[in-house]
Amino acid sequence: MRRGVLPLMVAATAAAALVTGCSSSSSDSSATTSAAAPPAQLPDGAQLIQESSKTTQTLQSVHLVLDVQNLPTLSVQSVKADVTNQPQGSGQAIGEAKVRTKPDADFTDTKFLVVDKTLYAGDGTKYAPVGPAEKIYDPGVVLDKDKGLANVIAQVKDAKAISREKIDGVDTVKVTGTIDSSVVDPVVPQIGKDGGTFPITLWIKDVAPPAAGASALPSTAASPGTGPNLVRAVVTKDPGSFTVTLSDWAKPVHVTKPGG
Repeated sequence: MRRGVLPLMVAATAAAALVTGCSSSSSDSSATTSAAAPPAQLPDGAQLIQESSKTTQTLQSVHLVLDVQNLPTLSVQSVKADVTNQPQGSGQAIGEAKVRTKPDADFTDTKFLVVDKTLYAGDGTKYAPVGPAEKIYDPGVVLDKDKGLANVIAQVKDAKAISREKIDGVDTVKVTGTIDSSVVDPVVPQIGKDGGTFPITLWIKDVAPPAAGASALPSTAASPGTGPNLVRAVVTKDPGSFTVTLSDWAKPVHVTKPGG
């Protein structure tokens, strides 16, 4: 997502007076902490995030759930979407968002999809074009290797693996660190407008490390959905936080153009 994209999407959607209200599936937010493993039994945090970043760079599709808590200056409260960066240069997405058009307005639900570089909004059955996706909502940003989640993971500083936990039934390694606000801003527009450094916690799928001297995944090959995928990331910005939860890694995403 680009800076300010969601507020623009909301304004355009409200102007079109489109029907909303249907809901999409979301990931269970439960987390179960396993007995803390001795530090010697945990992977190196810095190495783990680099392996996860490499896997995420080649990821072509994913289900994304974004949840914002107690950050009143943002115009988005939640986003749930299936996203793909394919075809290359013209990503697609389908989902819903809870947003507001003005700072003092109530949050409202709206459904959207992106296809052929155009954003559409509607009720989940009927959609109307809103405008060029690159100016309103760019689905490729989430999976963009330079600005998206892969870059966020790679830019985590002082990474430290601290425990193993289950997230939505997935075995993960919990890693803490810090992240510069400018790195996070493309994924959550306006979150980094005041600058600074934020605490970040990542839960990365717990998998066997690659063999010595081997790469976890060839840099040019599309991720099959395995490997040290990012399962969840929580970034804290006083007085609140936002959470990104991923699932359905590499599951195909197909978006049908309205009226097509």
